Amino acid sequence: MALNERSGYLFVNKSDGLTSSDVVVRLKKRLHLDSIGHTGTLDRFAEGLLIIPFGDYTAFSELFLGLDKSYYAEVIVGRRTDSGDPDGNIIEEWPLEKTKSSLASETFSKDAISSELQKITSWTEQTAPLLSALKVDGMRQSDHVRRGRKVKEKTRKIRVHKVWDGEPNERGFSFRVHVSSGTYIRKIVMDLSDLWGVPLQLGRLVRETIGPWGLEGSLPYETIDFEDSRTWQEILPLPYRYLDERESIAVIHGGYIWDKLPKATETGFYLLEERTEQILAWCKYEDKSAHLPYRYRKVFFNPSQKIMFSN
Repeated sequence: MALNERSGYLFVNKSDGLTSSDVVVRLKKRLHLDSIGHTGTLDRFAEGLLIIPFGDYTAFSELFLGLDKSYYAEVIVGRRTDSGDPDGNIIEEWPLEKTKSSLASETFSKDAISSELQKITSWTEQTAPLLSALKVDGMRQSDHVRRGRKVKEKTRKIRVHKVWDGEPNERGFSFRVHVSSGTYIRKIVMDLSDLWGVPLQLGRLVRETIGPWGLEGSLPYETIDFEDSRTWQEILPLPYRYLDERESIAVIHGGYIWDKLPKATETGFYLLEERTEQILAWCKYEDKSAHLPYRYRKVFFNPSQKIMFSN
């Protein structure tokens, strides 16, 4: 059976100056891909890990969106922007001498920084920054704000699992943080600015992990290629059942497999074509009809080419 399209996951180390969408568009053009996406936005100024699914693996993108993330952050003391990052407009800036004096004080000693940052782990809610990519009436919230429209602030539940490596430096301080999905690090810095009464902004942000995956082996989008992609066996190795040719045809035509089904994880299980070891279907037991053995999340079948997934 022929393959529908190359499929896999690209682990990209994004540089600053590009949005996540910029990276996707450029990879799509350079690698001549029809289907490509990403599994979590990084702002233009931010760097670090982007997991880019392509081909049929885009069907699994949603599974990455709720994963914890960890970041390395560098904070500038004495300056604050409306967005909390380098791309925003400066709304407060101290004279250089005042900033130097503050940085030399006990307030920004290593022990003081580490102690204050530990308090973040008690935070359970966060109001999203007004300048954000959250959608309001089909538009980015930031676009509404820049056009002078009022938007209702959105508060969400968050978890700050761990803060470590708090270190002073000549411009401010740095730290590492492990947070739940959807947590804005620049908003943490903006809130610290309010609490401490000191203008702060992010100077640099690097996403170091998404769930269990880190920057190890990630590459710039300019050089990454198909040979660098990772497979479902590496990234999403769910329980599976092999199908013979007769069973594969049944699934392709909307039928179900009733025996020897695997014990699934909460993410589900696969039905694999035995001869090629390609994924034919992604299935779940949850929310199935009472008279059926499971529910199809996705059947990966192109009638003209018979099968979709590549190893």
